[in-house]
Amino acid sequence: MDKSEYLKKFKRENPVMDLFSKKSEDVGKQLVQLIKKEGITYDEAYASLQYAYNKLKFESNFVKIQ
Repeated sequence: MDKSEYLKKFKRENPVMDLFSKKSEDVGKQLVQLIKKEGITYDEAYASLQYAYNKLKFESNFVKIQ
């Protein structure tokens, strides 16, 4: 799988506040701050988020994430 194919799977525009709690927005802001602190590129940031999404999805099969 190439980089563009990997990044295509993660939608870039999803309204958080319309569907989830304020806490979801706050955690998202913290993630953005961490990405800025690490100094990675835009594509690397999306790849990191896609990896985290895939990992959470996989782990949700085994444990209940609260």
